[in-house]
Amino acid sequence: MAVSKLSTRVFLTLLAVAALSVGGMGAAMALAIRGANGDAAGYALGQAVRAVAYGVSLDPAGAQAYSRAAAGDTGLRVTVLGPDGTVLGDSRSDPATMENHADRPEVAEALNGRTTAVVRESETLGVRMLYAAAPLFRDGKAAGAVRLAMDMPDLSRRMTPFLAATAVFALVLLAALALVSARIGSAITGPSLAMAAAARAWSAGDLDARVRSFDDRELAVVSDTMNAMAADLSARMREMERRERELAAILDGMTEGVMAVDTDLGVRLVNPRARELLGRPGDPAGMSLLRWSGSTALEEMAKACLVSGKSSEREVAVYGDQPRTLLAHASPLALGDGPAGVVLVLTDMTRLQRLERVRTDFVANVSHELRTPITLVKGFVETIEAGTGPDETRRFLRIIGRHADRMAAIVEDLLLLAGLEDRGRAPLETVPVPADRVMAGAVESLGDGPAARGMRVTMECEPGLQALADEGLLEQALVNLLDNAVKYGPEGSEVILKAEAEPVDGRPFALFTVTDRGPGIPAKHLPRLFERFYRVDRARSRELGGTGLGLAIVKHIAVAHGGEVFADSREGYGSTFGIRVPSPGLVPPPA
Repeated sequence: MAVSKLSTRVFLTLLAVAALSVGGMGAAMALAIRGANGDAAGYALGQAVRAVAYGVSLDPAGAQAYSRAAAGDTGLRVTVLGPDGTVLGDSRSDPATMENHADRPEVAEALNGRTTAVVRESETLGVRMLYAAAPLFRDGKAAGAVRLAMDMPDLSRRMTPFLAATAVFALVLLAALALVSARIGSAITGPSLAMAAAARAWSAGDLDARVRSFDDRELAVVSDTMNAMAADLSARMREMERRERELAAILDGMTEGVMAVDTDLGVRLVNPRARELLGRPGDPAGMSLLRWSGSTALEEMAKACLVSGKSSEREVAVYGDQPRTLLAHASPLALGDGPAGVVLVLTDMTRLQRLERVRTDFVANVSHELRTPITLVKGFVETIEAGTGPDETRRFLRIIGRHADRMAAIVEDLLLLAGLEDRGRAPLETVPVPADRVMAGAVESLGDGPAARGMRVTMECEPGLQALADEGLLEQALVNLLDNAVKYGPEGSEVILKAEAEPVDGRPFALFTVTDRGPGIPAKHLPRLFERFYRVDRARSRELGGTGLGLAIVKHIAVAHGGEVFADSREGYGSTFGIRVPSPGLVPPPA
């Protein structure tokens, strides 16, 4: 369609030029013929009126008879006028009804002694006419005038054969020019449209398209050059696409975030890891580094790198859905003769910092927890060595034994936590176990602890509930929760151990909760309850023999099972601790 449209435009342009030329020539010929014919008619009519001016009677009766006799069947109009322009005779109208003609230009000229011819509209008949008037001399003076008139439509009818011949000639010439225009348009547009079609195909990505060859040698050189250029461009594009795929695969596979910005700090390239680290999933196209990343520190690094042309490195904190600490490395991006921007490489240091903080806190907490019993054991041993009575020795030994047991409990809990956190160990083997059996085992493991404080433990279990768990570890988690509830609950109160089915995202889970009637826990402590060695009341916890690791063990047991823990409490109203683990569902009781 594109070829047809362009050819049509060229053809119509040439045809329009030809049509205007032929039309102008025909109009000029028609006007020339019309003018020549009019001039000839005016001249002939002027000569005729001079011929009939002799022997005309100025008597009204004679003038009227003369006008009609002179006009006869010639088609001409004959009018005789007096010296003052009064109509004395007219071959087509009654002179008595006709107005004075002294103001008619041809009459005025004739009464002044001059023969003249004009074309104007007849005020009497209302049609366009050719008038010729001549003076009637008496004694050398104009005593009147005679006028001949011819209808212009009649003159036009006489010109019709000439105009028809001119129109036929113009049409024949226009048809010939149309054929020539079509040939010229096709010859001009054919090669250019073929080249344009190939160029459009190349711009659309089809570099295999080629320009057809032409018979004309100059055009053939152009088409061969274009085809060679397309072949070379196709090879270059394939190589560039291969390199881009390699670069994209490398950037996508990197654990570091990579960003490239131009000299105006506009984002040019971002890999998926950088989007993840900065919490910016959108497309950064057309955005500045500050607007897209939201980090003034990164913007400052990029600006400094552009100014100095040197690499730099610093830690950067970013705040989004998940706060992170990043190690950012800025290097100048040099392309050609000068800097083209900056490359920023982002490494996530959040986990390393968290692990370092956990390690530091762990060492500090272990040291703090062990320092007191070690100091006491050492002090009492030195006291015994210095010499004491039998009763005091036995009391000191009991104190030493109690603190030795506390140190042993801490070490045992640390070993259990280390085993649960060991990423290299085999996955936890779980089997369906009845929830009520695990609950009964946990209550039994408490021994006489609840009875010694006048407390009772109530169990509520949904019939047929099972848990996919390591029975020993799950029982240990429930024992830790129950032990805390007994230790911190008021004497004579009730502790409720409950198990029920709870679907989560369409998957069945078993939910175990332990509720006490203790003093409750302030809300500010709830988020940190399951951290190692975290205590709400450190003095009371140590007094009751706690190691500070019980809830941390519960959390790691839940995570090892693919579950989770939670705590809910209000000061003065008690607390509820829960552990949620996968479940195979409810098993109907036997009939």
